[in-house]
Amino acid sequence: MRVLLSAVLSALFLSTNAPLPTHADDLQEASVAAVPLPQDPFTIASPRPAGHFVYGAHVSALDHAGLAQANGFNLVWGYVPWQQVEPHRGEFLFRKQDKWGKPFPNALTNVVSAAADAGMKLILRIDEVPGWAGGDPAHLDPSDLEAYLYEAVRYGKGTIQYVEVFNELNLPYEWGGAPDPAAYARLLAAAYRGIKRADPNVAVISAAVSQRTGGVGGTMEDVDWLDGLYRAGGATSFDLLGMHAYLGSFAPETDPSICSPMCFRDVERFRDVMVRNGDADKQAFITEMGALAQTSTDLGPYAWMELAPDVRADYLVRALRDGLQLRLLDRALERAHVREVLVQPARPIGQSNASTAKYRGCAQGRTPPLAM
Repeated sequence: MRVLLSAVLSALFLSTNAPLPTHADDLQEASVAAVPLPQDPFTIASPRPAGHFVYGAHVSALDHAGLAQANGFNLVWGYVPWQQVEPHRGEFLFRKQDKWGKPFPNALTNVVSAAADAGMKLILRIDEVPGWAGGDPAHLDPSDLEAYLYEAVRYGKGTIQYVEVFNELNLPYEWGGAPDPAAYARLLAAAYRGIKRADPNVAVISAAVSQRTGGVGGTMEDVDWLDGLYRAGGATSFDLLGMHAYLGSFAPETDPSICSPMCFRDVERFRDVMVRNGDADKQAFITEMGALAQTSTDLGPYAWMELAPDVRADYLVRALRDGLQLRLLDRALERAHVREVLVQPARPIGQSNASTAKYRGCAQGRTPPLAM
């Protein structure tokens, strides 16, 4: 699902007890411990004990990365359109210099520099395939993807910690035609090779699926697409399975077997796909999660997801705090062994909205620890 108005985006790092082979245990972005929810001004302890949530942030503008870091966040998400980085094959703008000897302005340099200058680690999301490379994932040559990601990750080495390889490819407009998980598996293998050659410590996140599409409009149902990815051998080409966990209009405790069309605990269904395909030891990363705010704008087919501000804030807090503290979401969270979280507050850092302060408080580190 694309971002709609003030939809909340989050990323949750779901892990098994086994360590991630390509992810060093002492990475600095995992240094913020969750603390109990106080009523007065709070502080965020560092480093975090094992099994506690770690918070990062989406920001409303790159120059707000420092503000996020000052508030205790050490991990930031960055969307980088490929076409704005390599407009022609082999022409990487970050290799060019302006008259002052600085990298020529481009999307990758902007994001990497903002994160590095703020002392933060980066989740790099790739998208927008250049026209010369096919214009979309469906028409992309794997060798072009491998070459691009090798150069991009090498350039951002030391700052880039995760790479998210496209998004919601079970939708025709995201893939560029009829969804084809086997073809994506070939792209993912190329991406994995390029990323690991550049920096073996960078974790590769597979494209998350759009939740419960029902095959409408040429889409492919979420679990069917994931099963197809596994059948094609895709498991060997990612470190973390990308997942989405939008709440729809449902309370976060809602049983996924009865919610329609989507709810927070859909992650259980995705986890089941991993288990039945022999990938139970793999970790997962929820790259988008949230709920839509009530608005006067007509959201068309998404209007059913709108929630009043207080309800929305309550649901998000319950998902990120009470679900852990009170074990309300045992199946969705404890089964998946939630360990870390990257959160975009109800509005990105740098914007304000008093009606969402309740959720922002949770997002900025007031969540109690998860006992593992």
